[in-house]
Amino acid sequence: MKMQNKKAPLVLVALFIMALLAAGCGSKEQAAVVDKGVEKPKEIHIAYQTSSTVILLAKALGIYEEEFAKDGIEVKYDLYLAGPPMIEAFAGGRADFSATGDMPPVSARSAGVDIKIISRAGYTPKGNALLVRPDSPYKSVADLKGKKIAVQFGSSAHHYLILLLKQSGLNTSDVNLVGLPAPDHQAALESGNVEAVATWEPWSSVLENAKAGKVLADSSSGVKRYLQVFLARNDFAQQYPDIAVRFVKANEKALQFIKTNPDAALELIAKESKLPAPVLARIVKETDWDAQIVPDDVAAFQQVKDFLQETKVLKKDYDINELFDDRYFKQLPR
Repeated sequence: MKMQNKKAPLVLVALFIMALLAAGCGSKEQAAVVDKGVEKPKEIHIAYQTSSTVILLAKALGIYEEEFAKDGIEVKYDLYLAGPPMIEAFAGGRADFSATGDMPPVSARSAGVDIKIISRAGYTPKGNALLVRPDSPYKSVADLKGKKIAVQFGSSAHHYLILLLKQSGLNTSDVNLVGLPAPDHQAALESGNVEAVATWEPWSSVLENAKAGKVLADSSSGVKRYLQVFLARNDFAQQYPDIAVRFVKANEKALQFIKTNPDAALELIAKESKLPAPVLARIVKETDWDAQIVPDDVAAFQQVKDFLQETKVLKKDYDINELFDDRYFKQLPR
């Protein structure tokens, strides 16, 4: 495994934003929602990843198909390894809806990718974590000074790790960051190529379940609020506002199923994600599944934007409230 230059993580995030600028430069935000009588789309594309718990459950239950088949709308699913490539799909018009963490949409908005956060997909207090091998001698974050830590660059875990290092009196120049997708973290730990990994659920539970890692620290300490949010491609949602409302409605059905049938939901999500049920138990049973965005959530996204500004990765400033659009959520019956 090749060790990354100490400046590489933020450079790669900056390059990611530049790529989004090129892909999304033609996107223009429309002034208002168009009339509902507009022709319906022939298909919708839902981008998801292994941590997209609600989408996985809705997919397993056939909720999206049930909602849209009556109009002859085909639902297509596209699986990605993490949030950044899903944002690239939005920029290229290949995704209409998705669920991601916080850092990808904040970066995307700065790069001119016209997406909106339309509702929450879950708040998991322990969602981000730093793990070491079970036999590791390291007892604190400070013990990792000079060591190699794997993380998916541009992810919520990347931001979490930097905040965690700062809290422990360290910065990225005090450790060696290795850019790796979350599914590759287990092999990196077990082989000894890295001393620690920073990741998110369900990958932290995957490592624990395989006895490949133990949690050294997690986001329940308050260093970072771990959120999943539902995103919509703004021009698509404005062209088809009724579809956006119905997507939120379908998600709400899945959320209600998790709340009332957690054990059944766990089994369905496990089957759909191809991960063992014990790996998913923590995220299913410890997550706050309320879909409404609250002020603490907006503040968490502001924290991400501030971080990207401080590190000079955010090329274009904007009001964080521009990223949110709850008009579709508000149309659901209460």
